[in-house]
Amino acid sequence: MKLKIRGIQPAFTLAEVLITIGIIGVIAAMTLPALIQTNRNKEVEAKLQKIYSTMNQAILLSEIDNGPREQWGTSLSAEEFFKKYFLPYINNLSITSFNSYGGGNLAVYFSDGTALVTKQSGGYDYFFFPNAKNLNENSFAITNENTGDIEREGCGITYFAFLFTPGMKVETVKYNTKGFEPNKYSLEPVTVEAITTSNAQYACKKGAANKAWCAALIQLNGWKIPKDYPFKVR
Repeated sequence: MKLKIRGIQPAFTLAEVLITIGIIGVIAAMTLPALIQTNRNKEVEAKLQKIYSTMNQAILLSEIDNGPREQWGTSLSAEEFFKKYFLPYINNLSITSFNSYGGGNLAVYFSDGTALVTKQSGGYDYFFFPNAKNLNENSFAITNENTGDIEREGCGITYFAFLFTPGMKVETVKYNTKGFEPNKYSLEPVTVEAITTSNAQYACKKGAANKAWCAALIQLNGWKIPKDYPFKVR
């Protein structure tokens, strides 16, 4: 009777294994940043929608106790306005006051790791941070020494601009009178082209000093960050 000898199975050499691992590493290095950014985009999108819903729901609840929003006291400081008309109707973790450009800023921190900054009298301007760790009270806004313009380097990247101007009957804020909305100051018309190609300092594009319209661009895209969005959000 003949004995069958099992054949020796071929195996990878050490060099082949190292080459394979190297290729996998290169592919991972190429794709991992994109995956991380995609997940980061989704997180920002979800939190933008959440603060939009939270603040507009608070407005409706506040109207029950404080009357129509158009009659709310715009002569109050930002802190006084927020504490009276919003704070009782939202769940927050803590609030702090600080001075930056123009002074009178109020930072509201939420339990989900986000933050909302309001400034100026009447509670007009709001800046939402999807990641509160990105809020630096010392460099929240700066003034260009040459032009005198307000520059917000992180706007559209680490935070997003909103407006709430229910009592103002001014053409430049006509899109921001119905509630807590992405900043559309002086925006006309509300289109992707106007938001991204205008020479205004508020345009959502590289080189713009303020970039306040970036949240409006995301809202216009169904609260999804466009594929050609000019910045990597953080």
